[in-house]
Amino acid sequence: SSGINAEYGDAQGRLFIPPTQRPDGTWRAAKYVKEGYIPQDEIDSYRSKGKKFADDAKAMGVVGYNGPKPVISSQGRPTNADIEAGSKPTKMTKNQKKRQKKKEKKNADEFEIEEVTEHVTEKVAELKVDESKPVDVEKKKKALLKKLRAINDLQAK
Repeated sequence: SSGINAEYGDAQGRLFIPPTQRPDGTWRAAKYVKEGYIPQDEIDSYRSKGKKFADDAKAMGVVGYNGPKPVISSQGRPTNADIEAGSKPTKMTKNQKKRQKKKEKKNADEFEIEEVTEHVTEKVAELKVDESKPVDVEKKKKALLKKLRAINDLQAK
């Protein structure tokens, strides 16, 4: 390793980095340095706290997981095969539960609307159509469905 050795010192006891030759043949001048100097090449590059934490977490794995450790690919992440092989049913988070309930409620509302729609269409079909006034069944159905939606909206509020 390059750097400071005790043997490179002058008559006054000052330390220096000896002259070196560049690839093009020219020479770099000797540099005087303080004791304890570490050359730039030998200093590790800066890593923020977040980067250090992320690297440590990646090496440690998932907190609380006691299963087999996934094999890390060349990209530094577990592969899909590793994830599928070690998959376990996980608990749902609070937000996941909330979304699930919302989805179930929406499906139940849609089912209820379909049920009511079928009932309304049966009732409309049962109605006797007066020959003197032509009645559009689709218009009646659409109007009744609109009223049902308005009722459902009011009930929801």
